[in-house]
Amino acid sequence: MLAKGALAKVLALSASVRFVRYQTRFRWARKKCLLGSRMHRRSSFPVLFLIVFVFLLRGLCAASPIQERADRFLKLTNAGYQALFRVNSEAQWLAVTDVTPEHDAALAATGKAYAAFNGNPAIITEARDLLAHEKELTPLSIRQLKQLLLNAAEGPMTNPDLVSKRVEAETKQASILNSFEFKLNGQKITANEIDNKLEKSTDLEERRAIWEASKESGPALKPNLVVLRDLRNGVAREMKYPDYFSLEVASYGMTTAEMLKMLDDWMATLRPLYLQLHTWAKYKLAEKYHQPVPKRIPAHWINNRWAQEWPGLIEAANIDKYFEGRQAEWIIKTAEQFYTGLGFSPLPESFWKKSDLYPLPPDSKRKKNTHASCWHIDLENDIRSLQSIEPNARWFFTAHHELGHGYYFKAYSRPEVPYLLRTGAAPGFHEGIGELISLASSQVPYLQSQGILPKDFKPDTNAFLLDDALARALPFIYFSCGTMPHWEADIYAHNLPADQWNARWWKYVSDMQGIEPPSARSEEWCDAATKTHINDTPAYYYNYAFATVFKFQLHDYIARKILHQPPQSCNYAGNKEVGKWLNNILKKGSTEDWRKILKEATGEDISTRAMAEYFKPLQSWLEEENKGRQIGWE
Repeated sequence: MLAKGALAKVLALSASVRFVRYQTRFRWARKKCLLGSRMHRRSSFPVLFLIVFVFLLRGLCAASPIQERADRFLKLTNAGYQALFRVNSEAQWLAVTDVTPEHDAALAATGKAYAAFNGNPAIITEARDLLAHEKELTPLSIRQLKQLLLNAAEGPMTNPDLVSKRVEAETKQASILNSFEFKLNGQKITANEIDNKLEKSTDLEERRAIWEASKESGPALKPNLVVLRDLRNGVAREMKYPDYFSLEVASYGMTTAEMLKMLDDWMATLRPLYLQLHTWAKYKLAEKYHQPVPKRIPAHWINNRWAQEWPGLIEAANIDKYFEGRQAEWIIKTAEQFYTGLGFSPLPESFWKKSDLYPLPPDSKRKKNTHASCWHIDLENDIRSLQSIEPNARWFFTAHHELGHGYYFKAYSRPEVPYLLRTGAAPGFHEGIGELISLASSQVPYLQSQGILPKDFKPDTNAFLLDDALARALPFIYFSCGTMPHWEADIYAHNLPADQWNARWWKYVSDMQGIEPPSARSEEWCDAATKTHINDTPAYYYNYAFATVFKFQLHDYIARKILHQPPQSCNYAGNKEVGKWLNNILKKGSTEDWRKILKEATGEDISTRAMAEYFKPLQSWLEEENKGRQIGWE
């Protein structure tokens, strides 16, 4: 059925005379594709599709007026892109929800075909040739052609051997990552259990053992990550980018240096607040664990494995008890109701049938990736989410976040948005929308409106604001603006030798975050690789920093201009005007420049202004609390 659906998209273009000429061959390919085992069907279709596509492309690139030629070219490439995107996404979904050698092999096969399509030399040549006549093209055509070239750079078939090796290495890394078994004291432990134990344990020796167990995947992942670094850089250079990091930031129309400068500027403007927060937190943690106050916070003192968030420090803001007795299904259904209350339509029925939303039973033989995500399988209505929902506040906020991606998919899945542009206006937009709704779902008035907090609940406003800063904002900015992008820029853009990777990682963690490991971490470890994104979403994490800054801008506008409520305590629920305003951003996909969309929506450029103002009351409170204390760690 998967192959039939994809083929139907291409057959719809049969109005082309040359396409009709090759229909007989295409029907033969279709028949062959649908024969044999399930595995054969998955791997055969993409290859046979490409053979036919090349025939068609040759016929469509004949001389003609530029816009007419671009229209024909883009019609064919959009159909081909959507067809192979669907097949590849389906294979990826199976590989992360059921980790088996068969699914890994299927993913490798479809990944190669998908890369072969995107990186087809004929597509690259035609797109470049058309862009040489940019003045004769519509803005929408130009954006699609530029997107084609960005897609090509992930797997340019000007060097098919390099692309094939990269796909195989990516598949291998995903398999190691998804099937890795963590162990604590010789016993198997899941990622969820690691997080839960870090949230609850007050024994520092136990915490250290848990934290060290969470880092055991690094050595297993490092050897192939070294190979991947060179392969990723190799494909970027095929398309004239200096390195892979430069290729990824090109989605923003920026260079590596420009991106890092923007991130550094954000950290600089927020540094006074972060130093106050860091000082308060280390005194609080020292008191909790009955230890002397350190300069830098030991990593195993913090409930998050990477110290990217500092949750669980504010008991007055801990609302987990209000989720007791609720079901995991209630969490995700409540998240959907948030969006339908804003005027969005319900998720498609297929979402509930095909998603993988709950933890595996302890005795399950199936293995799946434990990182929450949302998927647009076919760039149309097949939307799915991978989660491991449990009834607590963390998963409540996460479920709202992940459905933010799903509703972004729904909004731009419309005829006016070509398949090539069915993505966020910039990569950080998608994450920003998810983070925006996560922030909205944590506001006390919203929690009261959903019956989670009682109507007479009287929040300690400083406590809730402090929890916002610790668990969802400031430490995260310094991880996502600082440690992650600077380390990845070093390994990709500056070719940092692999025998210096762990030392450089901890230098950034120490200098930028003010965190230190429980004891020295040698190069036998690769603690950076324990972060999922380093392996399967490389040179990407700055998008979360962008999303954090972006979400506060959107939230500030919604609270002040639409709801006329304080940003620190407001409720979006049931407000159709908020939904309409949001939909005007989402429905555009990437048909317009991200700067233009942001400026038109909020009236300002990307800035930490709204974030700083949101936490301004907290900074004043922290300065009072920290009087007489040494601020920072230098």
